[in-house]
Amino acid sequence: MSKDVTALDRMVDYVKQLRRHTEGRRAVHIRLSALERHFREEHYRLFAASALRNVITRFGATMFALPNTDLVLITKDARVDDIDPALNAIRRKLRDSALIASLDPVQGSSDEFVVWFDIEDSYDDFKDYVEQLSALLQLGESAQEAESQALEAPRKGRLKRPSQQDIPVTVRRSSHVRMMPVTPMPKEKSDTHLDPDLLLTLTKALQGADVAGLLRKQFVKAILGSAPPMPVLEHKFVPRPLVYQTLLTSRVLSENRWLCGYLDDHLGRQILASTPAMGNEISLASSIKVTSASVLSGAFDAFEKSLGKHPRSKIVLEFGAVDIMSNPVDYQEASRHVLALGYRISVGDLHPLAFLALDVEPMQAAFVKILKPVGTNADWLNSKTETAIQNKIERIGKARVILDGCEETTDIDLGHLLGITLFQGHAVDPMVEA
Repeated sequence: MSKDVTALDRMVDYVKQLRRHTEGRRAVHIRLSALERHFREEHYRLFAASALRNVITRFGATMFALPNTDLVLITKDARVDDIDPALNAIRRKLRDSALIASLDPVQGSSDEFVVWFDIEDSYDDFKDYVEQLSALLQLGESAQEAESQALEAPRKGRLKRPSQQDIPVTVRRSSHVRMMPVTPMPKEKSDTHLDPDLLLTLTKALQGADVAGLLRKQFVKAILGSAPPMPVLEHKFVPRPLVYQTLLTSRVLSENRWLCGYLDDHLGRQILASTPAMGNEISLASSIKVTSASVLSGAFDAFEKSLGKHPRSKIVLEFGAVDIMSNPVDYQEASRHVLALGYRISVGDLHPLAFLALDVEPMQAAFVKILKPVGTNADWLNSKTETAIQNKIERIGKARVILDGCEETTDIDLGHLLGITLFQGHAVDPMVEA
């Protein structure tokens, strides 16, 4: 992400992406900028952010720290009762503030310190509110002046966003200033590589983010002869290229596998914390991309709790091959934990030659995903390799091996040649928003 993209820009972009993901979402604007100057110091904002951390962890919430010291928290499936204790802790910390002392807060109701929104019921109102807040703060006015002009928060009304009549927006302009339209310079796109600096930029941008808008799903299907393809798994994951495309103005030409592993851990925790639905009405089961570190984190506990009585045997957790080989002790602990709960495991991202070299049986995987290599088949496949792969698939079981990355129908033909009957990729099923 380029350095000129501010927290305000990220917040507005994120809210726009929520248009089709409003279900169960709620937001709270915490107006620290309305307090006396000394209560707007950094350690108070850090305390407020820390108080909200439990909500972020449990519900995959997203928090934006604005340049005027305010915080905007956007949650998913969190009730008022889940959020209000954190707000009460913040109020207790700030109890010496004249504003806080003057308020008689009502749970779930807006006042001069907090503004509540039910995004599912009033998405357009919330989007307008955020855009107005961003525009006024970017004008460079003082925090409190911008706030007083844009945000006249209602003292009453449970979970109801103030109407436009309740929030007058007046931008004060000097009489001798002539307003002219400004056309920003187009951003130049450049090519880059995934290096430590770029990884730091990405993880900062993703910190505390709700990645539900980036989650994609794609069916793994059984293709046998002339029979119609049959959905077997509904796989959910966040593609790294989509992360780059969404957050960066430059193209990422190459990736370092170890840096990718760190990014996958980061995304894995946030995917689990977002508690995606794992229903599988069409397919036999659902699967989701995870890492050993994410399964051993508190995010997995939130995911596990969110499933309720859903049978764990119908959920497949996909671990990457590099993750398993580089963190064997963590994988052993993670796999033991999830197998005891009833989940099934898939091993993914295996190059065909790595598939031949590895003994996958100790990994206790119900499925093994071979990733179709980029380039021509002649780069890695010969008659000896073909026979060896066929024999190993026969030994493991055709119903357990998936050919991933099938972009062309010829990739499906290749899979059939090797004895594979399960396929994933654009040629099998388009990738769509989860």
